[in-house]
Amino acid sequence: MPDFTEPDSSDPEERLEFYSRGIHAVQYAARANHERAEQQRLIGLGLRLRAVKEEELHKAAGFDTFGDLTEARFGIKKHQANNIIRVLGVAQALEDITTQELKERPLRVLVPVLDTHGAQAVRETWLEAARHGNVTDTALKQAANFLGYAPPKELPAITEKPEKKETGKNSDPSPGESLRAVERIRTLAEKDLVQARREAEQLESAVRELLEELAGNLDR
Repeated sequence: MPDFTEPDSSDPEERLEFYSRGIHAVQYAARANHERAEQQRLIGLGLRLRAVKEEELHKAAGFDTFGDLTEARFGIKKHQANNIIRVLGVAQALEDITTQELKERPLRVLVPVLDTHGAQAVRETWLEAARHGNVTDTALKQAANFLGYAPPKELPAITEKPEKKETGKNSDPSPGESLRAVERIRTLAEKDLVQARREAEQLESAVRELLEELAGNLDR
């Protein structure tokens, strides 16, 4: 925190301006210190959770699984603990270039960047996203794409639609909810491509998060 000092001037307006600058400086320092503390909290949790999981220490405490231990002892659900461990390497790669609070969810985007291209690519992606303002998962994805670090997307092969077959009364020819969402976005794209792209990215992010949670629930 900035040290308290008094202004040299005796003019009331100048003194007020001096103290005003000091108040803003203290507020900025408080935010920076909080964000740095949250960043270190994520890394500190990740290091310890990873050690507990790798050493299978839940067995020593009489728990059936790692997730049972983390939820009972620390109030951290299994998928949350696994996600913190998953982004640990990303957080460690970024701690020297930013004091900003590192949140687990947006950092998931950078896990494949770290695995494929290394820590320097993670830092470059973060700095590119930060150049454009608030760093979100969408901004990180766009930065990774721009820098060529995003994994290539495999497009499904175009095949002819099979002819519709007669269905019985008990059959259900209607598509599932997920397919209806995709078709709705395709229809929207014909009218508003930008909005359709935005909704497709949101759907992709939600599906990725669900898959990671499911994977975390399977980890023991």
